[in-house]
Amino acid sequence: MKRLKESYTVMIIPTPTSRAYRFSITKQAIKILLGTTTVLTVLLLIFMVQYFGMVRDRWELKSLRKETQTQKIQIQAFASDVTDLKRQMARLKDLDTKLRVITDIGPPSQSNQLMGIGGPEERGTDAVYKDGKVQDEDIRKMSEDINRLRSDASTQEVSFEELTEAMKDRRSLWASTPSIWPARGWLTSGFGDRVSPFTGNVTMHNGIDVAARRDTPVAATASGVVSYEGFDSGLGKVVKINHGYGMQTLFGHMSKIDVRIGQKVKRGDVIGLVGNTGLSTGPHVHYEVYVNSVPVNPLRYILN
Repeated sequence: MKRLKESYTVMIIPTPTSRAYRFSITKQAIKILLGTTTVLTVLLLIFMVQYFGMVRDRWELKSLRKETQTQKIQIQAFASDVTDLKRQMARLKDLDTKLRVITDIGPPSQSNQLMGIGGPEERGTDAVYKDGKVQDEDIRKMSEDINRLRSDASTQEVSFEELTEAMKDRRSLWASTPSIWPARGWLTSGFGDRVSPFTGNVTMHNGIDVAARRDTPVAATASGVVSYEGFDSGLGKVVKINHGYGMQTLFGHMSKIDVRIGQKVKRGDVIGLVGNTGLSTGPHVHYEVYVNSVPVNPLRYILN
């Protein structure tokens, strides 16, 4: 005799007057239903956890991508700035070299010379990224370039300070170098051997003669100090100026002297007037330049 399966009867009555619905369900079916429900609930919970985890990861990934894009722009801008700084440093080095040539200053000492620089710009700033990732090698090179630029900037500062001091000294030298005509007029006699208009013999003419109307202003040709003013039987009324650096100038045959011994003058200052004093055939200024007490051709120094 077969054993009847244990079961439960469920009766459903929608309304008091309605027909009742009933059905039976075995204990085994209930166990299977409960087991299935439990498994589905667990699976649903696992799915929900994984889903929200994926949503969170996706949000973080989106945020990281945005941050990475921002960093990429910043790093590319930084790499571009480094490149510009290196170009500017190269231009400063070129300017340094030109100034040293102009001022006749030798090259900087070996310890002060700028080091060679190179880096990412040879490969382009896009080389910082490859497959969307920052390249450690390029970052390292940029860091080395920054350190080298700091060192080069310090070295260049020292070099420019040296140039500044040298140019101050050169400026004083330039201001003390005769470089203009002593008077407005025309050249009537040059430097060197010539036939004397008074003796007819060949003699050395230590300067140049600039003819002009009487009382035309005579100007100092460089900055200096008046070392002599007086009368000479041959040159008439004479003014001598000591410019320093071994340089002196002399002006003769003037009709009037407007400076005194010890007076400081600048290039272009009026020191007297053109005259015809001393041994002279007409109004003019006799002009001489001496370097270390040796007469030299004044025309070599006149720039105007």
